[in-house]
Amino acid sequence: MAEQEEERRITLEEMLARPTNNYFLCVNYDNEAFMNTGIQESSATPPFASTTTGPDGKVVPGKIGVKQDIIQGFAFLGLRSGFFATANPYYYTDFIGKVVDALKTPGAAFIQVLSSCQRGWRHPENKAPELHKLATESGYWPLYSIRVKDGKPTYAFQRKPTFDEDKLLQFVKGMGKWAHIFKRQDVESVTHFLVQAMRQRYDNVMTLASAFGAKPLIESYKIDKRKLPTQEHVNPGHGLCAGCGEGEILTQLATGVQLVADKNVVYCNATSCTEVSTSKDNLPSWKVPWVHMLFENVGTVADALSTGYRILKTKGLYDKPIPRIIALGGDGGLYDIGFQFLKAAIARAGTWGVLNENVKQDSGI
Repeated sequence: MAEQEEERRITLEEMLARPTNNYFLCVNYDNEAFMNTGIQESSATPPFASTTTGPDGKVVPGKIGVKQDIIQGFAFLGLRSGFFATANPYYYTDFIGKVVDALKTPGAAFIQVLSSCQRGWRHPENKAPELHKLATESGYWPLYSIRVKDGKPTYAFQRKPTFDEDKLLQFVKGMGKWAHIFKRQDVESVTHFLVQAMRQRYDNVMTLASAFGAKPLIESYKIDKRKLPTQEHVNPGHGLCAGCGEGEILTQLATGVQLVADKNVVYCNATSCTEVSTSKDNLPSWKVPWVHMLFENVGTVADALSTGYRILKTKGLYDKPIPRIIALGGDGGLYDIGFQFLKAAIARAGTWGVLNENVKQDSGI
């Protein structure tokens, strides 16, 4: 990868001018556990992190397994077209750029955003931005995108990737969910395993990027912050905890969606912290259509809404602009419990979704 130093800058104007459109985007706010129901361990939980169902003990130092990486599998589903990416709310123009890019790329679209959780990660409320920044600078959460065309993925990084063990340990030590490992007698071996497990995830991405890298390998978004609108999808008030990354993520996501679709959007929200905190009694935070469903089926419901609108439009039975459908979920809705439904929705969007023009009113389809 060292020989590919040239960087491509993608402008907001370039993306908005594209003739192609995507009407279905899944966004996973990854806070690395089932936070809404009691901070239980999930497949997104990293090694040795302490949760209520996988607490640290004398023998077992927290979670035994490694953090599952789901994006790589999506890239090799054999899709006609797709856009997959990681994001970080600290790098907000990158996230907004990816939302716009995803909604202007036909086919499947999925963005996985790192989301701090003050209660589950156990960090001071004002440390969320610092931890988000360290996550990417250390190599724990590299920022990259994967574009799929006719079954072939190509990787591109939005920031030059690096693995910095010192910054990684600073990231780890900034959270109470790992505090117990530094009190153990075997702290050196446990810490070594933790670092190596995180390095292996990083190396896996680097290996895939070497084999399926775009040219140039660095591809970033050029966005004039002064031209970003004040989002009008979500009201300022919500019930999220102070220091929660999801509030930032909602604001940034809504800004990107609004750039493409204005207010012509439907948000589908799996049961989660975001769903609970933005739908209090008769005072919801949402100013645009919003639908709540169970953990496991947010991908299916969102896909069905998107497909239904597009078929009606193609058959001449819907005379308005098609709304964008955004599926929102945490570890349950779009990562662990709902993974099977998410995978199926991505497969449909990346194959059948791009063939929607074949559905004619008189075809009998």
